[in-house]
Amino acid sequence: MRSRVWSLRTCGVLAATAVLALAAGCGSSADEKGSAGSGDGSTDSSTSASPSPVPVPTPTSYPPADGGRIKVPGASMHALSTYKHLTDYGIAQGWNDGQSAVTFAPSLTAKTSLDAFAKEWINEHGGPKVQVRQDDAVAGGKYSAWHVVDTTTDPSEIAHQFGIMFLDSAWVINVRIYVPGYPETLTEEEQQEVIGRLLASFKTDLD
Repeated sequence: MRSRVWSLRTCGVLAATAVLALAAGCGSSADEKGSAGSGDGSTDSSTSASPSPVPVPTPTSYPPADGGRIKVPGASMHALSTYKHLTDYGIAQGWNDGQSAVTFAPSLTAKTSLDAFAKEWINEHGGPKVQVRQDDAVAGGKYSAWHVVDTTTDPSEIAHQFGIMFLDSAWVINVRIYVPGYPETLTEEEQQEVIGRLLASFKTDLD
């Protein structure tokens, strides 16, 4: 239950900040990331020596998720077949089951490189000691995605964030593994499969 409440609150924050930013003008840097104009190198310490809770597989090694379609401006992905639609804020969508969850939303970052986008996101969500940078992943079989893991904010969840950029658009995929899960907690191999299948289902509107 705590996980579902968290997911609902997270989607609300994502949606509210995105709507405010859109009202200020699409393409503007005046979004929730108030430090968009700050130096890109401000979080070089993001390569912390903290351990990686779950290594991310190559998404193409798994079939794409084939559950409900999750559509946000500019892109879409699919939920797992076991997921139910949890929240719908238009520009932010949340789905889950008893073991994991996904939230998908666009980002209004003003950064122009994937690495700068990642550093900005880390800096504004607790810093590198909370958001531990991992090796980049692949979404949709061809889009590079930065990857951070948070195991400290909520001990009952392993939170994986993936940031994707394409042309002048950007998105964040949030995959959360519930610990414990219901009816049982996913094994490491099962966690990898969940992440791999969700990432593999990502598509932009031009695909």
